[in-house]
Amino acid sequence: MLELPTFYMPFRDQGVNPAASEAEATMWTWLESNGLLPTQADRRRVERTRPASMYARWCPQAAPEVLSLLTQYLAWAFIVDDQFDIHAPDPQRCLDVITALDAVFDRPGHMSGQPSGPLVEAFADLWQRLSPGRSAGWRQAFRTEVRAWWWTYYREAVGSSTGYLPQLEDYRAHRRDGVALYMFMDISEIASGLDLAPGVRHLPALRDLRDAAEEHMGLYNDIYSLPSDEAVGYLYNAVLLLEHHHRHPRQQAMQIVNEMLTACIHRMRAAKQRLPAELDAAQITGQARADALRTTDDYLRYVRANFDYHHQTPRYTNPPERALEHGGLFTFGDRTQ
Repeated sequence: MLELPTFYMPFRDQGVNPAASEAEATMWTWLESNGLLPTQADRRRVERTRPASMYARWCPQAAPEVLSLLTQYLAWAFIVDDQFDIHAPDPQRCLDVITALDAVFDRPGHMSGQPSGPLVEAFADLWQRLSPGRSAGWRQAFRTEVRAWWWTYYREAVGSSTGYLPQLEDYRAHRRDGVALYMFMDISEIASGLDLAPGVRHLPALRDLRDAAEEHMGLYNDIYSLPSDEAVGYLYNAVLLLEHHHRHPRQQAMQIVNEMLTACIHRMRAAKQRLPAELDAAQITGQARADALRTTDDYLRYVRANFDYHHQTPRYTNPPERALEHGGLFTFGDRTQ
């Protein structure tokens, strides 16, 4: 039994969307209609993941129909993640899946002659409902970020097959893509009624804030995913890499990762403070400026929502395939300071 570190979390809880139950109900209907729950084990994994709970915290003010769509996308993404994390790594299988998914962008709707299957067909449906009314800049950003996520699985499959594990600094950059939250930040703009202009999206402070938020969410996930990652021999986890490369004891490795989390919070705050001066320098005014400032608040909320979601969700408090039969592997004392 390991004691979780005391985490630094200064961002306030902003509540839960009251439409969470409605979003969850439509999620189950959508998953079943798209053939994404072929076994009871698949269903139990989604039940333990609670996608509606996560997005209800991310977007507490989203309209019910928007929350339902975003919850369906999150459930789909977790199923994709399970396909690669739980099963033995196979570079060719990863490549086939990535190629089929990427074809959705160029061949929307029915893809005659293209590799398909439930994951691909479900993504095509989601993309058709996410993209209408979105700007070309938003579409390009989303495609870039979702593809970066997919390719982390291929790199990990090749690395696992050859026995290669990255050093921690390389892993931290890899994790920002692998945690997949860049794309969730993009689609969450729909809930906020935003579509950031490219000149805003690429401001250094906003990118730095975004990167630090991503890294925090990924490294925090590593601590909570530690039991399940270790159970299936998945070593792309900051705690396990510290143990592997530096021989740190488990509790010390967790504390080192916790210190990285605190540094991410400070980076986020510093970037938020820099943003007004950058908006002035770039002569960004009016609605575009207001959207940029609102986005920084959204990113802080996402980090807090991710923080609360993890310690409330069986996917992270229990190991895979045993969650319904056993208690958690962590003890929970004071979590914040």
